[in-house]
Amino acid sequence: MDLIFDTMKNKIGFNVIFALISFPIGMALFREFDTQTYGFKNPALGIIYLITFIGTVFLTFNKKYEE
Repeated sequence: MDLIFDTMKNKIGFNVIFALISFPIGMALFREFDTQTYGFKNPALGIIYLITFIGTVFLTFNKKYEE
């Protein structure tokens, strides 16, 4: 099993589709955040935006393994 992982090269990939999805979600998250109270205007929607934004950024810079 170690031989399989030793021959694989780590390569950080950039997924354009998830980058295009994460940009409007990040903008919506920024609009939902209130800088005067340092909280979300609608907390439930803000949390959903935050989780989705973190997921899309993670999938944008996901590592790809090649032999």
